[in-house]
Amino acid sequence: MSAHIFDCRKIAEEHLFRVREELSGLKGRPSLAVLSKEEDSPSSVYRNMIMKDAAALGIPISDIRAADCGALELQIKAANADPGIKGIMVMYPLGFKKKDDDIMDLIDPRKDVEGMHSINFGYLIKYKRFLEEGPGSKCVVPATAKAIVKTIQHYAIPIERSFSVIVNNSMRIGKPLGLMLENLGATVVKCYDRTKREDLEAAIAKADILVTAVPDKNFRIPPDIVKKGAVVLDASFEGNLNYDELRENASFITSPGNRIGKVTRAMIFTNFSYCSKYG
Repeated sequence: MSAHIFDCRKIAEEHLFRVREELSGLKGRPSLAVLSKEEDSPSSVYRNMIMKDAAALGIPISDIRAADCGALELQIKAANADPGIKGIMVMYPLGFKKKDDDIMDLIDPRKDVEGMHSINFGYLIKYKRFLEEGPGSKCVVPATAKAIVKTIQHYAIPIERSFSVIVNNSMRIGKPLGLMLENLGATVVKCYDRTKREDLEAAIAKADILVTAVPDKNFRIPPDIVKKGAVVLDASFEGNLNYDELRENASFITSPGNRIGKVTRAMIFTNFSYCSKYG
């Protein structure tokens, strides 16, 4: 029996519909600031998709380009101070002298649509879902990790008591996703480039839920070690799985033409709707 295919496009559309409803109930038109390097970079394609999504939602957007780190810091400071800008998104990786992780903490955490500020990460660690100021003000969490959880939950796949394996340990995916799944009652094992191959394969063989996001075009998970009936999500750009070989063994699987990235972008705007309510 072939695996069910995650319809990431449909999930994204449902969340974007709710974003439209949330924003239509607000006074004024909150805007989103998107900051990036002046020259084109690998993130330029993603920036253009975000801007296209914003236009479709009727969200005013400021496309801000920085020539260097100093200019970027001044632009972030200005966006933080602008009452009309309710969300700020920076296109990483930047490649500036200052680390991306440090730049993330320059953004006002109440405007951090990516959920990458240390304060927002702290809320995730404590499993705090709402800000103290009011039950209607939800905390934001990293968009890609949130997209993966929302995709699993959409299909009512049990997370509690699952053995979940994440092949990634980044700030965007592995670290926050591990916290989210643990908060929901899963036992989580994270593997990365320093994990011994035999330990990686042993963990994958036990996984009820397997998420992979390795940024290496040469990395592949052998389909014969994946547990029969496993739920498998590939959140990598390069593709870490052989979809055709795995679809006969997994119970649910992502497909190359209907990827998690669609839901990730929807989560950016879901977070934006939360930020727009902070006042």
